[in-house]
Amino acid sequence: MADVTNKEKKVKLNKQAPAVEKKPSRVMEILKKEYAFENWLLAIISPVLILNGVYVVMGKFGSVNLAERLGESDIAFVDFFFNTTLKRILSGSFLILVGTLVVVYLAIPILRPSVAEMKKVTWPTGKKLAVNTGRVFAFLLFLMLVFTIYGFALDPLFKWLLSI
Repeated sequence: MADVTNKEKKVKLNKQAPAVEKKPSRVMEILKKEYAFENWLLAIISPVLILNGVYVVMGKFGSVNLAERLGESDIAFVDFFFNTTLKRILSGSFLILVGTLVVVYLAIPILRPSVAEMKKVTWPTGKKLAVNTGRVFAFLLFLMLVFTIYGFALDPLFKWLLSI
């Protein structure tokens, strides 16, 4: 009789337990809400901006010497930013800075949940890290030895096949 009552209690407890709701992925929420079309456009344009800034600072774009051409465009606004080496380097550095800030701005919503998750990680001790590192290197040395032996063993076969 006691067994029946215990089983009945377990069945009642299981029926009364609330259903666990599956939470949507935080990353997907960020991508859907915070990364609108404009942010995707910025993600495409910012590397181009950084690259152009690097070209301006270097003064070369392929075989074109930008240092000579940028300050002689006959457009006063453009010439103001590029007519001396210092102005050219400052203008290029500004382009690099703006592009980098845009990349950081776009990365913050993705990195914020990552930092929260990293705080939950239990990091290995120094001894455990050293042991695991040793195991990885030992395994890599083993693989190197195996493939070296395969190479020595199969090299005559390949030479013979190529000579036919």
